[in-house]
Amino acid sequence: MTEPAGETGDYLMMQAAHWCMRLREADCSLEERRAFEDWLQGDPSHAFEYARMLEVWDLAGQLSPSVLAP
Repeated sequence: MTEPAGETGDYLMMQAAHWCMRLREADCSLEERRAFEDWLQGDPSHAFEYARMLEVWDLAGQLSPSVLAP
């Protein structure tokens, strides 16, 4: 049985978000970086989703702290 497109897209978005955050951590190992490269090369949709996540990451970094505060 295949997953509905929405669930697949959500999972891919979560993977991209994970890599976006993990690669910025000081303790991200060379093995993890290689796993990221494997994931990125594994499917064209991975590179596309990762690029989208980087855009979100960059835009979020431009928000003022007052926008982020509850």
